[in-house]
Amino acid sequence: MRKYPEIRALQGYDPKAALILVALVAAQLGLAAYFQFSGASFWLILATAYFVGAVFNHWLGMGLHETSHDLVLRTERANRWLAIFANLPIVVPSAMSFRRYHLDHHTYLGIEGKDNDLSNRREAELIGNSPILKALWLVFYVFFAVFARGFFNRPNRWEWANIILQLAFNALLVTFLGWTAVGYLLLSTFFGYGAHPVAGHFVHEHYLWDGSEQETYSYYGPLNAVNFNVGYHNEHHDFMGIPGSRLPELRRIASHEYGALKSHDSWVLVWWRFIRDRNITHFSRMIRGLETYVGARKTS
Repeated sequence: MRKYPEIRALQGYDPKAALILVALVAAQLGLAAYFQFSGASFWLILATAYFVGAVFNHWLGMGLHETSHDLVLRTERANRWLAIFANLPIVVPSAMSFRRYHLDHHTYLGIEGKDNDLSNRREAELIGNSPILKALWLVFYVFFAVFARGFFNRPNRWEWANIILQLAFNALLVTFLGWTAVGYLLLSTFFGYGAHPVAGHFVHEHYLWDGSEQETYSYYGPLNAVNFNVGYHNEHHDFMGIPGSRLPELRRIASHEYGALKSHDSWVLVWWRFIRDRNITHFSRMIRGLETYVGARKTS
């Protein structure tokens, strides 16, 4: 910040992201209604869910990420309500719980039992270095992320609001549209958070590649365009108060620093290498104890 004071001007929020989220919700609900009443074949629904719906629902998920840092609208409350709205086509109530656990991820990066992005030991030992099991883990990532990490705290009032409103919306979907519409949205979520290129960042962000001790990697490829630039991950961890739309400008300003770090150009290649390389497992992460965090807080 001292070296590049112009970075301060990038901090704040970007309401244009709200327009994208509204458009994505409308598009997904429109497609769901179309498939319910058009008599489209199962194969057309499946293909659309993978090639279109998965991108849209994952993009909405990255909108939940933006709102969790209050980077879309002016107030925390407004960002929370927008997240609950953006959650609707995802079907699974996750916006408010994601907000809680993701902010903990930033606070307790690499600390077992605190960082929900970190695979627990049982999960890591179960998958091991088997290419088949790693591939299955990627396909069913959404289930591992929700059920295997052991983060089941008592829901707070915002989480209850998210759950109740999502379940009410799901009931309306079934009543006024039908199960085909719900099935399309569920497939979109399953694909969008599993074996799909847009989900490659789940692996690229914090795994240790090439024996490096660099624990956070950025990705500068084209899929950032449908992910609110979540690929600019080193930049995001350094400056959580900068909206995704302005992270490329941050990299441009501080190109000397970020250009010196290793990065990825393809999430597909990252995904493929994670599966094939037996030297890369869920233990290929920087893990630290809680005492490291406590000590850093005392000296900061």
